[in-house]
Amino acid sequence: MRVSEGGANLTNRNQHVRLCIARSLLKLMEDKSFEKITITEIVNNANVSRMTFYKYYKSKLEVLSDYMYEIVNDYMEETKTRTDIGEFHDYKHICHCFSFFKQYSLFILTLIHSNMHAVIMNALNNYMDTYVLPTSKFSRYELYYYAGALCNTYLKWIESGMHETPDEIATMVKFAAGANESR
Repeated sequence: MRVSEGGANLTNRNQHVRLCIARSLLKLMEDKSFEKITITEIVNNANVSRMTFYKYYKSKLEVLSDYMYEIVNDYMEETKTRTDIGEFHDYKHICHCFSFFKQYSLFILTLIHSNMHAVIMNALNNYMDTYVLPTSKFSRYELYYYAGALCNTYLKWIESGMHETPDEIATMVKFAAGANESR
C-alpha cells in the first residue's frame, strides 16, 4: 500500500481520486493562473465533491506538492530495484534521473511558470532526507547542495527545450562536479 506525503496509507481508490484532483488542477492551470483557480472549479472538473477535496487536501498548493511527492516516490520505487545505475551521484544514475523526469517536463514547466519552484525543491529535499541520507556518507547539507544543483540543471534544461540528451547532461554534470570517473 502506498503512503501519502503526510504519512496516510492510500488504497488504489484513494490514489485514483487524488490523481483526478491533481490532473484537474493541472488542466485548469493550462488556461488560468494558479491564484485565480477556485476549489469549486477543481472539484467540478475532477467530478468529486468539495468534501472529498478537503478529505485529502487543505489547499491547492498541497495538491501540487502531493503530486510531486508521488512522482519522486515513483522514481524511488523504480530506482531501488536497479543495480545497473549505481549510487545517486554516479554518471549512470544521473543519466537515468534526467531520462525518468523528462516524462514529467510539462508538469514541471507548469510549476515553473507559476513560480512554484519550492514544490520541486521540497520534494527533492524530502527524497534526500528519506532515501539517501540514512545510508549516505554525505551530510544533509551536502545532499541539499547536490539536489539543488541537479534540480537547477534539470529546470534550465527543460526550459530551454531539452535539446541535449540525458547522456549529454549527465556528462556536463559530472564534469562540473569535477568527477574523474568514466562512464
